[in-house]
Amino acid sequence: MFEQKMELKYKGDRGYLHGTDMYNETLTWLGCRREEIKDIDFTFHRLASSQLKAVYGAAPEGSEPVAVCTFTTGGVRERVHLVETDHAVSGRYPYPEDEIVSSMELDLAARKGVLQGETAYSDIEVWVAMTKALHYKVFPHLTGKWLFVRGRFPRYVRHSAASERTLVIAASFNDKLTRSEALLDGIKVGEIYFSIV
Repeated sequence: MFEQKMELKYKGDRGYLHGTDMYNETLTWLGCRREEIKDIDFTFHRLASSQLKAVYGAAPEGSEPVAVCTFTTGGVRERVHLVETDHAVSGRYPYPEDEIVSSMELDLAARKGVLQGETAYSDIEVWVAMTKALHYKVFPHLTGKWLFVRGRFPRYVRHSAASERTLVIAASFNDKLTRSEALLDGIKVGEIYFSIV
């Protein structure tokens, strides 16, 4: 078992660590340690306000993981647990989430959002921002906060070259949990799950 301490910062005015940063940092770290990372299933179990560490293999005794990343490497299914430490988060950086999706074209009847052109943000940041914005438009009758709770992708790409990104809410489970499909230039590249709290 090996582990990695993370040095994450708060995004914008949030008082908790953002799932997109956990996702990017974990998969970048894994990509440096393993030849190929496939069939990624990244699930979030709770919010975290303290710094994290990634633990490869079994969860530490008595811990309640913040998130779990399951993946295939070398034909074997492996997992990493993200657990909170007692180290405080020491920094913060701006995150203009509204700007990322300001030009998104919405089709509320189809529960779809389309974003054209290049972006400076990572794929997961764009997908999550698109999903969040679309949910607040499609489900205006629901009160609460929509959170990113799961990402499923066949492989990790930090920043894709694509001219069109499409996000479609494919399923809603009792208006509490949704599954959305992410498409790059019309080709499905993953799924994003959101839950309302």
